[in-house]
Formats: sequence, C-alpha cells, structure tokens
Amino acid sequence: MKNLLVYYAPTLTTKLEDIPLPSYAPNELLIKVLAAGSNPKDWKHPHPTFFNICVNQGDDVAGIVSAVGSAVKNFRPGDRVAGMHVMDTPHGTYAEYTVCPENTVFHIPESFGWEEAATIPLAMYTAAVGLYRNLNLPLPTARSDEESAVQKIPLVINGASSAVGAFALKLAKLSPSIGPIIVTAGSSASYVESIGGADVILDYRSPSIASELRKALDGKKLFHVFDASNSLASVGYLTEVLEPTGRYTCTTAVGKSFYSPIGEQQIALEKWGGWFEQIWVGSIHEDKLLGGIWFGSVVSRLVEVLLEEGMFSGHVYEIVEGGLHGVEAALIKLRDRKGGNEKFVTRIGDTVGVESS
Repeated sequence: MKNLLVYYAPTLTTKLEDIPLPSYAPNELLIKVLAAGSNPKDWKHPHPTFFNICVNQGDDVAGIVSAVGSAVKNFRPGDRVAGMHVMDTPHGTYAEYTVCPENTVFHIPESFGWEEAATIPLAMYTAAVGLYRNLNLPLPTARSDEESAVQKIPLVINGASSAVGAFALKLAKLSPSIGPIIVTAGSSASYVESIGGADVILDYRSPSIASELRKALDGKKLFHVFDASNSLASVGYLTEVLEPTGRYTCTTAVGKSFYSPIGEQQIALEKWGGWFEQIWVGSIHEDKLLGGIWFGSVVSRLVEVLLEEGMFSGHVYEIVEGGLHGVEAALIKLRDRKGGNEKFVTRIGDTVGVESS
C-alpha cells in the first residue's frame, strides 16, 4: 500500500513509499482510508525543535473498517467510521490503510460525507479533553434542572473559529449547565455565529477586549477559560478577567517552545497564579493521566450518538489537490499560517497510483 512519510531534511519533506498492509493489535481496527485530515501537529512533530521523527504523521481518518482485532466489540468489517490514530506511531492516516484503537473510533451515518468526517477526530478530542478533563466542566449529560440546584458556569472560548475552538463551542453548547458562553473570533466571526450556542461573540483584536469580556460576564465571576489560539497577548487579557482561583487550558505549549524560546506565556500564567495546563490529546490513548482511555471511549460514543441525531457537525475544510502528493504543500501552508480557518482534507483516491473508491 502507499504510505506517506513526513520529516525534515532539512526542510519539511514528504516521501511516498510502498509498504505492506499494517498488522493490528487485539484492541485495534484496520481501516481503509478514504479521507485524511491534517492538523498543525503534522508539521510540528517532525520538526527538530519538537520530536524530530520521520513517520506518517496523519492522525485523522474517515473510511471503512477492513478488519478488527480479537478484542474489538463495537465494530465489524464494512462499518463506516472516523477515528484518531495514535500520534507519532507508524501506520498513520496519510496512507491507503491505517490502524486506530477502538476507543477513538466512532461510527458515522450513511448520509455523512467522508471529507467532513475526517475533520472531526483529533480537534474534537482535543476540545473534549480541554473542556472535561482539564477545566472539569460538566458533560452534556449533567443535570441542570431547577431541582438539581446547579448554578450555570460561565465559559470563555478564545479563538472559536479554529477547528479546536469551534469543536469546543459545539460541545459546550450541549451542556445546559454551561453559560453564558462567551467566545472570541477575528475575521471568521460569521462562521462562529453560524455554529450557534455562543451568547456573546467578541473580536479578540479589540484594544478593549478585557473590558468587553467583563461586560459580557454581566457581574458573574469567571473560573473557566479555553484558549484555542493562545499567545502572550491572549494570556494577558484572559487572566485579567479570570479569577485567580480559576482554570486556564490552551492548545499549544506555554513553556519554552518553537514560538516562545523563553516561555513568556508560562511566566505570565505563573504570575496570575491559577491552575493552567496545555491540552494533551494523546492522553486518550494512554493512562498516564488516569482514566484517559475510558474518557476517549465515552466521548467517542457521545459523538457517535450526536452525529446520528444530527446534533453535531464537522469543520469547514479545503480539499488537498493531488491526494497524498499534495500533503506536503498543505502542511507548509499550515506551518506558514497561509490558510484560513479551514482544515485541509486529503482524499486518498485522488493520489496517482491509488484506486479510488
């Protein structure tokens, strides 16, 4: 089968190779890849500043189950599915076939397109870990009726037009005990408005954004911030409003990193004094943080139901030209931030030498 390696030599490079079909563990599925989604980590993790590895970096898949491991219970060959591959391991989704653990795979309806489905997994799981594991916010199943005596919890989502931010909004709006939901966006505010669920949409570029956040809170105290486009500037205006005993979670590193050689964000967050942590979506494939694998299973079943009932959708996307041959150019656009808020999606059947289906 065709398999695409992503690495630096010394610049970002991809190489299409022919390899045997991958083997799979008892708890894994072999999936025929029809569409693969791209994520910023796909160019970051091979970079020498990050993990400096040469591997197929694709993690988002939509396709058809080809075979299942002996311990798999909820899937069978022929099922339409989407799922997340284990990051930085062989047999990723930039290939004709990929392997995913059962706990991060979900069925998709017959009417749901492969391309849209491929936009969901990694960004959606990232949003779920941030909301429920890091911020400790209630799942949509939590009670909020009058008899439960539950007080609504205000939430700020910064960067709600990004894939992760949009999925955070889509999930948060399903929890009746979360509100008001205050989000920020820039030029893509109309997309955020189309998602629905946000009580207030603010422009993060406004010089008075902190005071606008306070006004939107209408006297309520803020203890929960989901920062989907974190920067030193966003840490500044968010922690100006966030209570010092609150919780802040974000999508990229706050310590020393590719973007921040001295870790300015961490310094600012430590000065603020509350709880903060970068979202580690890989925790759903391991139990270093106890309950991660179970959590992945719960979220997978939840999204499966929401898709079946028409209550959840994917992200806006752009098709990569040339199939796997076009992935390198797409990842360079992601790295250089030349795209919009769309996700890049690769149809494997568009690759020369690969049979489309």
